[in-house]
Amino acid sequence: MSFKSYDTWFKISILLLGFYIIIKVMPIYFPIILAMILAFVLNPLVNYITSIRFGAKKRHIGRGISVICAFLILILFLLLVGTFVLLPFIHEFDKFIIDLPNLISKIQNIVIKIQQRAQLLDLPTNINTFIEQAISSAASFSADLAKRILQAAFGFASSIVELVVVPVLAYYFLKDWSILKDKIVSLFTVESRERVRRIIEEMSLVISAYIRGQVIISIIIGIFVFSGMYLLGVDYPLVLGLLAACTESIPIIGPIVGSVPAIMLAYLISPTLAFKVIIFYILVQFFENQIVVPNIMGHTIDLHPVMIIISLLIGGQLWGIIGMMLAVPAAALLRVLIKQLWITNER
Repeated sequence: MSFKSYDTWFKISILLLGFYIIIKVMPIYFPIILAMILAFVLNPLVNYITSIRFGAKKRHIGRGISVICAFLILILFLLLVGTFVLLPFIHEFDKFIIDLPNLISKIQNIVIKIQQRAQLLDLPTNINTFIEQAISSAASFSADLAKRILQAAFGFASSIVELVVVPVLAYYFLKDWSILKDKIVSLFTVESRERVRRIIEEMSLVISAYIRGQVIISIIIGIFVFSGMYLLGVDYPLVLGLLAACTESIPIIGPIVGSVPAIMLAYLISPTLAFKVIIFYILVQFFENQIVVPNIMGHTIDLHPVMIIISLLIGGQLWGIIGMMLAVPAAALLRVLIKQLWITNER
């Protein structure tokens, strides 16, 4: 066997070992993904600070100092948010947790009444069965959602130690991204380095634009939902606003999931209020799809809705909610790879 064959098998073995390690260390991805998101969000601010010129010689602030300044601005922003948003939210969330058993009991009573009325209408058996299954699913979904919120809260608290590494990783991603990119490019042959560099840069642009756009859209929709629920008189508007902001990161089905608890809470007050909440969420969706997303996202992802839905199904099947949140950017990255490695070659 020639030296070249040994070299090829060695590279294949290294790749297989790398994939095996990647699968085995999946729990560490969460802080790494958070660090990358933070780096992408802060990168425009760091670039702006770096571009500032001062003094007679028009000197600029170094990249490392610019990153620290960006973190200080972020900390100041978070302190303001914590003072005016987080503290009221914690108070409201505590009240929500205390009232949760009573709310679930009320929802179960409403489910029983609706089932009884459906039986009195003398509907066909298959329609009655469908209504009962739909109502039961909605009730179990609301209870499961409440449990997931509690588990997420406790899980986040238990992961604080792991999250300490997030700003450290984000700092190095922001400060040394060019160096890291050059290191990755240097692993490939001289002939393919230019294409690899182009792929990495296009992937960075796509993910950067997607993350920043998603954060802005989530904040806008969260504020809209909070304002709407507060004005309509639905209980726990801050909790519902935060839920809407979080579920916004799941394309297509996320806003629907976020609207279910609001509609149920409104129905506990009156059916008329529930109808108003449904109309409100429809208007929010129209506003988001026609105005917010086109102006903020533009053609960042450039994926057909069918591909987005398929990506969501695959992501959900593999890794649940987290998989659905990561499915669309992962599909966008795959599109970049196919464009650069396949379509470009054919041309």
